[in-house]
Amino acid sequence: MHLSIMAFSHGLFKGKVNRVTLPGELGPFQVLANHAPTISSLAAGKITYAVESALSSIEIKSGFASIVHNQITVVCEPLV
Repeated sequence: MHLSIMAFSHGLFKGKVNRVTLPGELGPFQVLANHAPTISSLAAGKITYAVESALSSIEIKSGFASIVHNQITVVCEPLV
């Protein structure tokens, strides 16, 4: 899967990932390979993603995510 995380003014992460956990408005949800196409608003919380076995995370205030054909695009306001 390919993940792109962008703030409103700059990119935060782009690369291949094994899985992603997003802070959805109705609660966190995990995205794995071949996830159903989805558009979701995001609440304050952590975006966590795995690159091979290494976990990384980014704290956000809010945002939106689009998931289609193993491409995950997140536009968010990071917590600073």
